[in-house]
Amino acid sequence: MKKWNKIMIISIGSLLLIAILVFISLDGTFLARKYDSVWSDKYIGGLENEQSKMIAYGIRAASSHNTQPWLVKYISSDTIELYADMDKALHVVDGDYKQLLMSQGAFIESYKLGAFKYGYEADIIYSIPNFDEKMPLIATIKVREEANMGIVDAISSSTYDVAYPEGDTDLKKTLDECIAEFPGFNYTIVESGPDVEKLEGFLLEGTIIESKDEAAAKELLDVFRWTEWQKNDYRYGLSLNTMPGLLKPFIQPIMQSSSKNLEAFGDGGIAQFKYRLDKQTRYILIRSDNPGSLEYLYSGQIYQKLIFEVSGYDLRPAMQALEDFEAMRSLNMKFRQEYGDDGEVVLIIGMQEKTGKSANSNPRHLVEDIIIQ
Repeated sequence: MKKWNKIMIISIGSLLLIAILVFISLDGTFLARKYDSVWSDKYIGGLENEQSKMIAYGIRAASSHNTQPWLVKYISSDTIELYADMDKALHVVDGDYKQLLMSQGAFIESYKLGAFKYGYEADIIYSIPNFDEKMPLIATIKVREEANMGIVDAISSSTYDVAYPEGDTDLKKTLDECIAEFPGFNYTIVESGPDVEKLEGFLLEGTIIESKDEAAAKELLDVFRWTEWQKNDYRYGLSLNTMPGLLKPFIQPIMQSSSKNLEAFGDGGIAQFKYRLDKQTRYILIRSDNPGSLEYLYSGQIYQKLIFEVSGYDLRPAMQALEDFEAMRSLNMKFRQEYGDDGEVVLIIGMQEKTGKSANSNPRHLVEDIIIQ
């Protein structure tokens, strides 16, 4: 009997080991992670010139659905051109390209911070993009040396895995300073219980509409990266980045196999968004008097500046109620009627208190991925 028990234990243990090996093979657990290289000072330090290093800081920026729709052309040692990669445009949920423009603005602001780190000031010459082109020009960026600027630490406590100052930030003062640079913008902080509840009702309804719309769900599913293999191959897109590391090798392949069911995928997105709403304690509504393409670029810069400047909080954009595809249009109009008294809302930012260090595991491009000749 003892011998039989020992055989059973060995057999079960062997099966478990085989199952674990299968899962970690499917997920690519032990791959060298190229997709998080730009978060590494070693990677940036190994780049060939300061221009490449500043571009790497730009790649650290936020972007809509982590599409990273950026293309960069070297013009000279002190000048680059920034283009939009229309192959990454989300034509359903962002058919007016507002979120794409915000992503470009976020890149510009993050690049500027990288330039500042290396002792440069960045001057931006904005273009009016023609979205009928495959690569519309967004901006020309020139850097110039500033004699009085020293090398500084350009790592943001709100974005990267570093310590952040204790205590709450003076939010209104920070908002005033970040927005002062951009004419025609104002903001509202939503933080009282009934006001938060009403706003979250709009956001949840928008998420449900987006998740239940077949075309929108298919588009978002197309930018989901379910395994470490996919994250390394694509180096952009959505991922299960809030999951504990020990569970990823098992959960990610299972989620990938079940993701073909659009209804289940949508229900999962709704459940995840409800969880997020439970954690968020206040919201910032960013408004513009008469927003056009330049104002949406600016709003992306404002958002990225706030990520850098607001300590103690994770800042998450919520665009669902602002999207302008057919299924969302009725809610979009109701939202604008409710919140449009002092200009058009161009960006909703949810704020969640940080509870500790948060390593960024969203896939990110390498510099060479976005360079064009």
